[in-house]
Parts: sequence; structure tokens; C-alpha cells
Amino acid sequence: MMHPEIEKAETVERYVRNELLPAERQAFEEHFLGCDECFEKVQTAERFSAGMRDAAERGLLEPPSRSQMTNSGWFGWAFAATACFGLVVAILFGWAYFGLIPRLRGELSQAVAEKQAEASAQQAAPSEHAEANVPLVMLQASRAREETARVVLKPADQRLVLWIEPGASRYRDFHVDVFSDNRLLTSVEHLALNGYGAVAASLPTKQLPAGDFRITLTGQDPPPVALVGEYHLEVQRP
Repeated sequence: MMHPEIEKAETVERYVRNELLPAERQAFEEHFLGCDECFEKVQTAERFSAGMRDAAERGLLEPPSRSQMTNSGWFGWAFAATACFGLVVAILFGWAYFGLIPRLRGELSQAVAEKQAEASAQQAAPSEHAEANVPLVMLQASRAREETARVVLKPADQRLVLWIEPGASRYRDFHVDVFSDNRLLTSVEHLALNGYGAVAASLPTKQLPAGDFRITLTGQDPPPVALVGEYHLEVQRP
């Protein structure tokens, strides 16, 4: 898939609006996970779309009434100016909400990650004893091996918590698969975004020997199912 073809077909916009055919969606996802430019365009478009939806839900953007659409003169100009102002507010809100705030939220997430990890471990294994200092790794979308996350698992560690921030997404339900040498090791279903805009999955460390792992996050609901991100993890054991 070439960039002129993507721009001519408005593939990024149609992808965000969920208008691509399944074969087109799969081909584009395979492309943008390996292309920094398209990956950034998709992230930007999804953030803008989410900001517009949020602004509409908050009443910052309102559709014109029938009488407003038929009026002319100064009232029509006033309505147009109001609509433009609402659009500007929505864009600024989207920038703040999906640009500045996520960065600050990431700093806060690091501070509270240990507490979230302990809670996730206890929920995943309620019959086991509470575990202190649960290891946690924060994953970033990977398009190159140098973006591999690394974690050291000690013999006493029972569980590892994966913390993934998918960014702006239309999905309410997520699914995580863990692969080793393209062999599926384990899966975690029905993951939902927590209060920090991330999903947290707890894995038994006995399923994670030392080595490299590929982790995929797919959106499940609402359909269609689609790949949200791919991540690389290196597990080290002393």
C-alpha cells in the first residue's frame, strides 16, 4: 500500500470513521504498524475525532435548528460565528484532552502503577495470598525492535502486570494475546479501560520464561474486531 494511494482514497479518514472494507482495513493496519508517518496520522485523526465527539456530548457543538438554517441577515452570521467558535473550542479541547493531559496522566500513572498492579493481581488470583511489589511493565506501540520493553522477573515473582495505554479508541472491550516465536502462549479477554485510560492485564510469570515476546491488543466491541497495537517485551531472569 503506497502513500499516494492512501491519500487519494482518504484511507486514514475512512479508517477512523470505520468505513473500510475488512480486506482494506487489514491491509492498511499491516501498513501503518510499519510506517511512522501513517501511524502518526491515524493517532492524530483518532484524537481529533474523539475530541469532536466529546465536545458534542458536552454540548459545545450543537446542530442548527430548522429555523436557524433558514434565517438570513445578521442572525445567520451570528449563528455561523457561534458555530465557528464552538468548533475552535472543540479543537482546543481535543488538543488539551488528548495531547497535554495524556502526557501529565502518564506521569501520574507511573506514580500509581504499583497500587493498580496489586489490585489487578488480587482480582486475577483471589484464592492466593496477597503479593507485594508486583512487577509491572508499561508497553508502548512497537514498530521497531529498539522499542522493546524489558522487565526482570525474580524467582519470587508470581505475576506480571502489563499496562497498555491504547490512546483514543472507539472500543469498550479489548483482548490481549501473548506470542513467543509466533506461538500463542496465553490470552486475556474482556479488558476495559481503567480510570487512567489504560488496560491492565495480569499474567502468571510461570508462563513467561526468559526471552522475547510479541503482544497484540485488539479491539473487540463494538465490531468489527481490529488490531489496536502491537508491542514487544523482553523478559530477563537473574
